[in-house]
Amino acid sequence: MSVPSVSRPFLWWCAVLTVIILICVVVYRTGSAWVHNHQLRKDFSAAATASPYEKGIPLEQMDLSVYSSYFPGISGEPEYSLTHRIEAPVSLQYYTEISGGATAVALEIPKGTIIEAIPSKSQGSSFYELGYGYTSYPTYEKGWRYVRPFKTAEDANPALSEKYYYVQMDSLEAVLDSAIRANKPFRAAVRQQHWTLDQGKHTFARYIDDVLYQNGAYLSPDLFYRTFDRWNIMLLGAVVVITIVLLSPSSWFARKRR
Repeated sequence: MSVPSVSRPFLWWCAVLTVIILICVVVYRTGSAWVHNHQLRKDFSAAATASPYEKGIPLEQMDLSVYSSYFPGISGEPEYSLTHRIEAPVSLQYYTEISGGATAVALEIPKGTIIEAIPSKSQGSSFYELGYGYTSYPTYEKGWRYVRPFKTAEDANPALSEKYYYVQMDSLEAVLDSAIRANKPFRAAVRQQHWTLDQGKHTFARYIDDVLYQNGAYLSPDLFYRTFDRWNIMLLGAVVVITIVLLSPSSWFARKRR
């Protein structure tokens, strides 16, 4: 069945309008990220006494306990049950230093391993323990975190879970995503803040960063938004594809307009 000729110009203009809308979305997302990052820098007020982060002390040499006063303790046992153990959704690779490509993995928890995502007993919150699992400390490089690894049921050496390692943020966010989905109270906490799941995951993964920022201790690179992320790349890719189709001499639209 042929498409009525009157509909072809209409479809052509719809395609052009789609391109314009996609470009506007990319510009908006990029601009919003730039404004957010600018505001972060503008509003950050360093504490009168420089923190170890501000002094540039390597995390391996840093006394992380100096930040403990920033974080409130648990007032009592939670009134709800939590799913503490989940399957690792990705392979978790831990390093003794930030990997530049040649650094060997110091510790690896394979995908599918049962891990204790939420500690049974915590001194920080019902959902996390400072410096453990997905509640990691920021480093000086975006996307890399400093944390004690998740405990597993097969841990042959429990001392490994008390040692700090470097790990990529993407891996921790994947675990956090699964932990939120597995726990109704966690999901309720996200809804109460009127966040999407991705927003909740992003915020919880950077909890320590937010507190350090509020206390003037450190402006973490992981608090900054990417001004040009994968969604912008996908949107621009769609713009390029549609534009090629519209301008190609052999395209359906071009043949009709000759």
